[in-house]
Amino acid sequence: MALSFFEEIEARGEARGEVRGKAEAVLGFLRKKFQRVPKRIENAVCRMTDPVALDSLVAYVVDCKTLDEFAEALK
Repeated sequence: MALSFFEEIEARGEARGEVRGKAEAVLGFLRKKFQRVPKRIENAVCRMTDPVALDSLVAYVVDCKTLDEFAEALK
């Protein structure tokens, strides 16, 4: 069954909210681990739109030893 125009808009908004929430989680974990997160990393994480990739980054925060190492994973 096709979604109505308004249902489609609502679904897109929910997806954006999910992605935004995951990006904030990644940044929160980075801040907890490294205290300060450079703006270039914040911007790169906030530009991401793939929720699966963001989930992977959440896990990667645990494994990375430095912010530079994390930044490499963003490429």
